[in-house]
Amino acid sequence: MTRPSRKSGGINRTITFSVWLYGLCLRAYPARFRHTYRERMMRVFRDHCRAVLQQHSVLSFVLLWLHTFSDLICTACLERWQAFKEKNAMVTSRYSQQFSLRLWFALTATLIAFVVSLVASLNLYLLEDANPLTQAAYSVSSVLRFSYDLVYLSALAAGVAVCAIVGYALVQRTALVTIGLLIVMLLVAFAGFGGMLVRHVSTFLTLLLIFSALTLISLLIGHVATTRALRFLGQRPAAVLGACVSVSCVLLINVVALVLHTLLLNPVSHALYMQGQIGDTHLNFSLIAMGIALLALIGCAISLGFALHSPSRQSS
Repeated sequence: MTRPSRKSGGINRTITFSVWLYGLCLRAYPARFRHTYRERMMRVFRDHCRAVLQQHSVLSFVLLWLHTFSDLICTACLERWQAFKEKNAMVTSRYSQQFSLRLWFALTATLIAFVVSLVASLNLYLLEDANPLTQAAYSVSSVLRFSYDLVYLSALAAGVAVCAIVGYALVQRTALVTIGLLIVMLLVAFAGFGGMLVRHVSTFLTLLLIFSALTLISLLIGHVATTRALRFLGQRPAAVLGACVSVSCVLLINVVALVLHTLLLNPVSHALYMQGQIGDTHLNFSLIAMGIALLALIGCAISLGFALHSPSRQSS
């Protein structure tokens, strides 16, 4: 009489442990799936375990676990993927409803203006940085040197502002984006002109002050635009739109500095300006890039102005 009771007790303990372990494995499923099917699945698994163990077949019990575990991995991955698609569809739908077509247009125009201005700034940097005529031209006109530095620093500040667009689009917490932007600002500063910290400390501090002022003022203006946009937009679209305004503010300074620098070079006869001449033509790449950057900035300003008007004002 004792042997059957011992066998029965061992079977019950094995079933209890197996069901407990199976319950842990069910955590691989999404929460909504577990809430609906967990009890039913555990009851079916308990019945299968009891039926196999009552046949006194250890091999069948191991095969049962192998089949159950493999099936659980496949179905859990499918359910997780389905839950992810549903959640992503909901977020995309909500985001599309809040971020309308005119805001997408403003974002696109801002990024295009940034790319064009960046190309124009890089062209100026590559043309004049290692040119033997540069120092002679800068020694004649200090404004020429200042406009060159302003083009370079405003391009770096615009890059930080673009990072703000990405940050607000991906992260909902403003504090995390702010901390990230401060870190990016320091990294960009040391990567852009950190070499002067060893050779010319005073020049480095001056450039750092101007760069920080450009970045922080643009982000502050973007925050004001965000506050305005919150009247008719959600938190995330308003923050992205405000970041676009930050980019456009820095790009305005960038284009103004480009125009000033080009005018100071006298686009008729200045030797440094003529270095940008496209071979076998009368065209100058710097002048072309400046003109396209100006047109892109005008388009960006128009799209942002349209996006910052609330729908109620437009309808009235």
